[in-house]
Amino acid sequence: MKKNLFIIAAAMIITSCGSDDFSNIYSGTGNSSSGSGSISGGSTNATEIGTTDITSMDISTDATALTNESEVTDASNEDFVENLLAEETDGLKTLTITYNGTSVAWTYCKKSGAVIAESSTAGDSYSDEDITIAKSGAHITVNAAKKMDYILQGSTSDGNFKIYSEKKFIIDLNGVTMTNKSGAAINIQKGTDGDKRCYLRVADGTKNVLSDGSSYVTADGEDEKGVIFSEGQILVSGTGTLTIAANGKNGIASDDYVYMHKGTNISITPAAGYDGIKANDGIYIAGGVHNITCSGNAPKGLNCDSLIQVSGGRTTIINSGVAVYDSTEKDYSQPSCVKCDSAVVVTGGELLCKSTGNGGKGIRAALTYLQNGGTVKIITKGSTVGSNSSDAESKGLHAGSKSTSTGDITINGGNLIVRCTGGEGSEGIESKNSITINGGMVESYCYDDAINAAKKLTINGGYVYGYATNNDGIDSNGTITINGGVVFGSGASAPEEGLDCDQNTFAITGGVVVGIGGATSTPTSSVCKQPVVITSASLSANSVLALTNSSGTCIMAFKVPSRYNGTYTLLLSAPGLATGSTYNFVSGATVSGNSFQGVCYSGISISGGSTSWSYTQSSMVTGSSTNSMGGMPGNRPF
Repeated sequence: MKKNLFIIAAAMIITSCGSDDFSNIYSGTGNSSSGSGSISGGSTNATEIGTTDITSMDISTDATALTNESEVTDASNEDFVENLLAEETDGLKTLTITYNGTSVAWTYCKKSGAVIAESSTAGDSYSDEDITIAKSGAHITVNAAKKMDYILQGSTSDGNFKIYSEKKFIIDLNGVTMTNKSGAAINIQKGTDGDKRCYLRVADGTKNVLSDGSSYVTADGEDEKGVIFSEGQILVSGTGTLTIAANGKNGIASDDYVYMHKGTNISITPAAGYDGIKANDGIYIAGGVHNITCSGNAPKGLNCDSLIQVSGGRTTIINSGVAVYDSTEKDYSQPSCVKCDSAVVVTGGELLCKSTGNGGKGIRAALTYLQNGGTVKIITKGSTVGSNSSDAESKGLHAGSKSTSTGDITINGGNLIVRCTGGEGSEGIESKNSITINGGMVESYCYDDAINAAKKLTINGGYVYGYATNNDGIDSNGTITINGGVVFGSGASAPEEGLDCDQNTFAITGGVVVGIGGATSTPTSSVCKQPVVITSASLSANSVLALTNSSGTCIMAFKVPSRYNGTYTLLLSAPGLATGSTYNFVSGATVSGNSFQGVCYSGISISGGSTSWSYTQSSMVTGSSTNSMGGMPGNRPF
């Protein structure tokens, strides 16, 4: 929440709206004259479920294979299963291609294994009703009318495999090292009327290395976009290792989709400014280990016009690229670990994204981001590039685009952990429309807003943590509704807030809610169904605050984050609060229970401590912050 001086001044004199009771809530031992109680001392023996290393966690490539990996595949969708193999139970004709320096040898066999033809007798070309084979040096081109199995092996520093096919086919990488100095190492073009589906199998126990050239020589009417290029679908399987080191373009590129099966182990380094995997119609990661390392001007790790779906495996993307200004588009092109012009869906596996360059993003989805499971970790370190509305800001997870109001983020399960420390504009989880959290664990630690929605933020369940070192912890430019879960918003000093929704509707109907900051937005009493207390308190770092009822039962408790030393605004709400009852703020106690980011939410027990002050929950929303800004809107263009 950025505010210019005029807005700050106006906020200081505006009173929060509504019929809430903002009378002095302090009594007993509280410091009623100053309107602030004091919290210090205490300890917790709570069982913590939050990420304890969010400020120091790192992401690095790791090629260690996964064990006991499972894969969920829609068997009714023939695009996603290797139905070719099931159909051809009696085998396929095979073409074995062996590279040897500047030359290549091939052997063409029947299903039985009997040799039909070989290069030693056929010379540079061969043709029958099923296949045409032509070679020049270590470059080989095939035009096939039938389903085939192509086996590539050996080594060459100047060769390739190019195929035109009328039917779907298999390419087996059987220990091949190949560089094509003038284009793609594997170049899959469509046949006259044929299928374009390629089953790329990396033979178990083999090491394979593919590279392209720094410049491409491409046939008229054709295209090549990477080390492995296909006009059609690429389905990758097998447990051997595949290293793709690009010198000219992308790592893997498809004009259709790319699908990764379990067990795959692929490392990709695209050329500077290019993408690790680029596809038009989808990128599906169902399993395997994939490491992508990007650099240069605005590269992407995964880049797709359509759906990107991660349901298994471990995919790690390290992007050191930087944002560059496009004078034609009058906007910045930004590096991203994951960029999708449609939807990003995570249902399982691990997706690990680290962007270190200026203007870099972790995950960018133009329309929607949906997470039902799995673990997503994002680190961005780069600073904002530019100084106007076309700024390239480093973000963790971003949904939406500048030109539209699209952009929805929905979290139903799994773990989403984000850290963005690049300075102004470094927001953790940002949607240009709505954010809905129904379950899972969402943790965001950022310089700027940790969690930000343009229009609507709804939390129905799960565990939600937003920590901003210099701005709002949890922020909505529109409404906030909290119906359940454990929610902790930690903002910076005034005017920044733990929970901020400007002066829009703010409803709390359930859940355990903690907000700390220089100020807070005030919940709207007419729509709240669970009592809320707002107060200011003198806090000591790492101290423990407990809220108990008149019988001494602990309603909620939390450990004060280490950065808070001084007077801050607190917003608290929990299921045990009731209007008309009196509650005690207890300092210096020892608290046990179940904890998320220091907030004890269940199984709470308390011993020791003393009451710092008491209050009566006289209305649905009781108390106010002496530093409250009334939730004034910021002036940042969204």
